[in-house]
Amino acid sequence: MTAPGLRRRLASLLYEALVVLAILFLVVALFSLAALAIPGLGRPALLAVCFAAVGGYFAYCWHHGQTLAMRAWKIRIEDLSSRPPTWGRSCMRYVFAWVWIAPPLALMAAIKPQAASLAVAMGTDAAAVLGWMALWALASLLRADKQFWHDVASGTRLVDA
Repeated sequence: MTAPGLRRRLASLLYEALVVLAILFLVVALFSLAALAIPGLGRPALLAVCFAAVGGYFAYCWHHGQTLAMRAWKIRIEDLSSRPPTWGRSCMRYVFAWVWIAPPLALMAAIKPQAASLAVAMGTDAAAVLGWMALWALASLLRADKQFWHDVASGTRLVDA
């Protein structure tokens, strides 16, 4: 079974980024309120809560077959038996999907250009992430079924809804 078109999947990913941004705004606001009452909550705790909240959103939606963006773009996720993924498989897909973002961020954190201003460094980070995402998306075209590699690794696939 061939995946939906790459443009449609990337458009869904862009829509998904807006949903994730809204979730993160809510999480950061609630965390900030909690940090007022509980001193000592720092950045590592905030990052862990954000990771868990976004992961919870995706795992819940994937376990039920579609996220909001996937519904809009008529894409569905299923396991290799044509059923919605289990909770475990959904969580595994979430962890594997970090390959879209984590490698360029880790590289940029290791390089840390000292002479660049914050704005230039942030632009470099964004360019690195977008460049990596483009390469990762194009890598799906190397497969006969056109599925993303993190879907293959997690035993899921994207199909037309």
